Amino acid sequence: MKKLGLSVMMVAALGLAACGADDKNEKADEPEKVEEPAAAEVEKPEATETEDIMAKLEEPTEDTICEVCNMKVYVKDHEMGMFSAQAIKADGSNAFYDDIGCLLNAELMFDEENTKFVRDFNTKDWVQVDDATIVKTDLKSPMNWGYISFADKADAEKYMADHEGSEVIELATVQAEAKERYEKKKAKMAEEGNQEEGHDMHGEHDMHNMEEEDHSGHNH
Repeated sequence: MKKLGLSVMMVAALGLAACGADDKNEKADEPEKVEEPAAAEVEKPEATETEDIMAKLEEPTEDTICEVCNMKVYVKDHEMGMFSAQAIKADGSNAFYDDIGCLLNAELMFDEENTKFVRDFNTKDWVQVDDATIVKTDLKSPMNWGYISFADKADAEKYMADHEGSEVIELATVQAEAKERYEKKKAKMAEEGNQEEGHDMHGEHDMHNMEEEDHSGHNH
């Protein structure tokens, strides 16, 4: 009897051991659960300086006048709208000009440095003047400068291929021309006694009239 009881106990023990082994094997077969990390928040890229500046651009209205010559600034859809220009000043304000000449002369007249924009000839969208390809043409612009601008140099080349006599002009050359004309007008105004104390040059039509005189013999 004792032997029989001992045998039963050994069988039971072996059975329990086998069950334990099976449980371990089953657990080993189960894939371990891997905790997925929380989805990281996607940070939006910060706006570039160019994007910040472009966001500040505005459009002239039918009543907008040029800061320099006090003449009408044409809206985007007007046939003369391609010549309109805009500047964003250091204080964040916007100023509009009827022609690239006035855009450049403004910095000379008011001793300021602005972020300057002109219109792309084809799309009429704003393009920073430093990035534009400027083409001299025989077109009659508001102040008779005759410059048009392109965002894409290939478009400028196509225009020149279709319009004999037009040519690319470097911005520095246009700025030098603006400075020369400004100094000439300034001297002439002084001679004519128009520079009285407290005289606001950009509030009068003198600059515009002298532009017309400079180009009175220009053939368009």
